[in-house]
Amino acid sequence: MLKDYLHKIKLCASCPKMCRFACPVAEVEKKERVTPWGKSLTALLVLEGKLSYDDPDVVDTFYSCCMCKNCKSYCLVDDVDIPAMIQAGREEIVAAEKETEAVTEFLANFKKFNNPFGKELKLPPHPSLSPEGRGLGRGVLKEKGGETNVLYFAGCSTLLDKDILNSTINLLDKAGQGHSILSDCCGFPLWASGYTKDAKDIINKFKEAILSSGVKKIITSCPACTYMLKSIYPILGFSISAEVLHITQFMENLIKDGKLHLNKKSDIDTVYHDPCFLGRYLNIYDAPRSILGHIITLREPIKTREYNNCCGAGLYHFRSKTAKKVTEIAVENIKQTKAEQMITACPTCKRIFSEALKDKVIVKDFTEAI
Repeated sequence: MLKDYLHKIKLCASCPKMCRFACPVAEVEKKERVTPWGKSLTALLVLEGKLSYDDPDVVDTFYSCCMCKNCKSYCLVDDVDIPAMIQAGREEIVAAEKETEAVTEFLANFKKFNNPFGKELKLPPHPSLSPEGRGLGRGVLKEKGGETNVLYFAGCSTLLDKDILNSTINLLDKAGQGHSILSDCCGFPLWASGYTKDAKDIINKFKEAILSSGVKKIITSCPACTYMLKSIYPILGFSISAEVLHITQFMENLIKDGKLHLNKKSDIDTVYHDPCFLGRYLNIYDAPRSILGHIITLREPIKTREYNNCCGAGLYHFRSKTAKKVTEIAVENIKQTKAEQMITACPTCKRIFSEALKDKVIVKDFTEAI
């Protein structure tokens, strides 16, 4: 609940707003109420009964956050967590049935397709998938050969990009790593939007599949999936005993153990983009750089690591015009390097940058690059 963050909200609302320039939404919209300080002050006034969710501007403020956590990179107070406060407020807005039309449309679309993308998503055929597993979109699919103590969780953003999915399976096969595949949305888009009850329904659906699989490790391509499974599932009632790893961490371990050897080299001028959830949420900066360093010389953009620009993905369902401008700022950060190729480690980041950069810069996922 929002009141659980009262102390943190007060700390932020009484701050001299030193992080305001770090908020991509505030940089685009130039409104005080959408700065991190403005969001916290709005939350404080709601808790004090001076504002309510009946006010459309209040609701709009809570849905004006990318949840990128860039403000936290500049915040000197350990306790303040704007995205957590925003998510709690969104839960209350949903409970009060005060969502905007864009938010309710998002939910309807999600329930229709079981993902936020407005289309049915299925696992593409792959030579190593068992015949009964071909083309299915849900369930645990056993791989041929090898000990299947690893579960590859292919979330909705991964299913949207068959190249990432196939590249990952190929790398696992190359390392002789047997695995199962669970393909569906992890529930993060619902949880982040305030639809926690609906997210719990997804988690309950996964419980039996994950528990019965007996896996020791769960790997994901999407950093938001990693964060959801590792940090949010326990809060929502499902603590996963298996180790949850992002694919960059898992591949780094395979290389260190001598199970995966990278032979191809590239002299393409390349820049690396840090995804928000991989970096600012999971604090994974070195693993992708370490692995890519085996095959390519990486360049860094002006804003990098914890200060990197958000691609704007968290806004596209709720305020697309602002999201596009946030993307433009992130794209400019890449263009300034004059690199021929950009590599990231997030399916969503890849999709957003690919659409924005088109043919000007080659955009690849980490798994495709190696």
